[in-house]
Amino acid sequence: MNLLDTSDFPQRWHCGEWSAGHGWLHILSDIGIWAAYFAIPGLLAYFLSQRKDLPFRRVFLLFVAFIMLCGLTHLMDATIFWWPAYRLSGLLKLSTAIVSWATVVAIVYNIPEVLRLRSPEALEREIEARKQAEQALRESNEVLEQRVQERVEQLEKANAEIKERDARWRKFASSNIIGVGLADADGNWLEVNGELLRMLRCSEEEWQSEGLRWYDMTPPEYLPRDVEGIETADKEGACPAYEKEYITKDGTRVPITLGYTPVEDRPGQYICFVLDQSRLKETEQALKQSQAEFFQLADAIPQMAWMTRADGYVDWFNHRWYEYTGLTQEDCLGLNWKQCIDPDDLPQVQAAWEKSIETGERLDIVAPIRGADGIVRPFLTRALPLKNDEGEIVRWFGTNTDISEQQQIQEELRTVAAQLSDADRKKDEFLATLAHELRNPLAPIRMGLELMKMAGDDPELLDETRETMERQTKQLISLVDDLLDVSRVTRGKLTLRKADVKISDVIKSAVETSQPLIEDSEHSLEVVNNNDITIHADPNRLAQVVSNLLNNAAKYTPDGGKIKLSVDQPDPNHVAIHVQDTGIGIPADMIDSIFTMFTQVDRSMERRFAGLGIGLTLVKSLVEMHGGTVSVTSQGQGKGSEFTVTLPVREEDQPSQNKDLPTEGFSLKQGKHRVLVVDDNKAAAEMLSKVVKMLGNTVEMAEDGQQAIEVAQQFQPEIILMDLGMPKMNGYEAARYIRQQEWGKDILLIALTGWGQQEDRDRTKEAGFDHHLVKPAEPAEIQRIINQGRDN
Repeated sequence: MNLLDTSDFPQRWHCGEWSAGHGWLHILSDIGIWAAYFAIPGLLAYFLSQRKDLPFRRVFLLFVAFIMLCGLTHLMDATIFWWPAYRLSGLLKLSTAIVSWATVVAIVYNIPEVLRLRSPEALEREIEARKQAEQALRESNEVLEQRVQERVEQLEKANAEIKERDARWRKFASSNIIGVGLADADGNWLEVNGELLRMLRCSEEEWQSEGLRWYDMTPPEYLPRDVEGIETADKEGACPAYEKEYITKDGTRVPITLGYTPVEDRPGQYICFVLDQSRLKETEQALKQSQAEFFQLADAIPQMAWMTRADGYVDWFNHRWYEYTGLTQEDCLGLNWKQCIDPDDLPQVQAAWEKSIETGERLDIVAPIRGADGIVRPFLTRALPLKNDEGEIVRWFGTNTDISEQQQIQEELRTVAAQLSDADRKKDEFLATLAHELRNPLAPIRMGLELMKMAGDDPELLDETRETMERQTKQLISLVDDLLDVSRVTRGKLTLRKADVKISDVIKSAVETSQPLIEDSEHSLEVVNNNDITIHADPNRLAQVVSNLLNNAAKYTPDGGKIKLSVDQPDPNHVAIHVQDTGIGIPADMIDSIFTMFTQVDRSMERRFAGLGIGLTLVKSLVEMHGGTVSVTSQGQGKGSEFTVTLPVREEDQPSQNKDLPTEGFSLKQGKHRVLVVDDNKAAAEMLSKVVKMLGNTVEMAEDGQQAIEVAQQFQPEIILMDLGMPKMNGYEAARYIRQQEWGKDILLIALTGWGQQEDRDRTKEAGFDHHLVKPAEPAEIQRIINQGRDN
């Protein structure tokens, strides 16, 4: 009720011995924070007003309120220097706390919905992949449609030719295409048309002058049939057509079809219709040839083809159908084709086919058809109606095209799109984690630098700050080393340096490495090793494996937990290393993927220690390179976990440990030395020079290989600390040149570089360097090498 009452409190200027600079530092900082905290929500509110469709608007509004209240608390802290309204300040902070937790609740409530959102890039890639797959399918379908259309056009062309021939035949029949004549029972031709004369090879003039007798032009074997026909015509009024032959004027025989009927008003005379069978036989042969060509074409196409009557009754399949289904013609004709359709899809297929028959529309569906091997495959099924001149459907022609491969390709494209999306998601998660883990040690380093500026002559604060910065720098180096190790394993560049080593020495080295982290978490470590087993392995890499497992146990175990490291021998040929903890455990659904790159248990459980999700991947790779296996068991979340590394006890005939041979040269005595520092990074060169000077040496600097040679000729250094990647002349070239000079043969050359793989060390050795240090090098190591010199 007395928010504005300030009588109980003094102004902050009077609370303590504020200097003007210190006080105004707080006032201006709080006012600056307040101004920023009002500008940020203002811009956020403007953004929300412009984007009405933005999801999670309430969460954004809570952010606006939260940031504005935070700004007011800072403004109030600045105001209290003159107006000590602490009651109002407390109310503002309470309001800020309430809105802050409301924002936290809203964020937690909406996290599942946010996580289900896919990135626009992933959606675009998926859409593009689908478009490409659909485009490929459409192109394939278009090609198939074009081929079917070509075949249909060829069939239609053949049918048109047949119709044209039929039309010509009717025209010929009405215009002397059929021989017509009037004959009597005595065998005389009383009247003849031009076609009959043509068949008989007789001209109009010859017939007029000499006449014709059908008895004379009929071979003897056909005369009884003619007499029988005349008797039938007299009795029944017509003689059914029959086949016979005529002998022409030139003596050749012409096959004909003959039919006649008596003339009612002329007894003994008959109207005869004579059809030259030679032409009909030619037409029939052409028709058979056309049909044979069509069926040959239909059998040659890659699709299964079929034809039906107008009512849908199938009366023909090509050979492709019988080859695929393994059925005979008797098994399939009619409606028996239904047995080849998957029973689950038969009702839809039959309904679509019946609809096409009813409406006359083309059929276009995907039908699953069972093959002779029992496999049901999808077929693009199409049927086109064939119509007569009146537009009536007389037949259907259909094809079945196997699209299983296209569907498989489409499914593979979907799978690839999903995999790419998942890979992109994992990449984003890894980059975010890497940025987070790199910033974790960088933040205290940055703050440490500021503290060292402000500490003045406080030696205790300086020592604490320096120790913190050293720990965080080591953490950065550890992260980079893990990344490099994983990169080497992935590219097959990691080389093991094996030797006979006692497992107890490996365990001791690993425990020494992990002890600070275990003690920092107040864990109890129990080491059980009753066997002093010797194995053939890389001692450093094997110690790294055990250390990683111990670090992992410490990281995922709540403070004050228990960690047990034990060694046993399950059989004479193997040794097993167990790391057991009482930590958060591993969910059942993550057991199979725990050794996969970038996989981590829920980061909310990870506590305060850095990690990129690559430690266990590196463990698995290093163990497998030693011919061993690694496994994990866990009873579930909150019940701890146990990692087991199984290694072969000994490998005979393995090469012994590789040892660097000492290089020839001389030893420098401890004391003051002339040192040349060469680095194109000016800041790095200056810092290194200061360190070397503080170690009691005289130092000169150069910015590249060429300048290093010029300075070395004048300075005559005893030691050169040189970077490798530099402009104008790199470190390798400069080292080779220096070694070729008389004054440079005995100089101690030390390569100081960011490249630390074995091939890099081999290159520096070949170029003439005595030592290879990886940045950032420890000053103590530099001093040790300087004092050691070039050992004899």
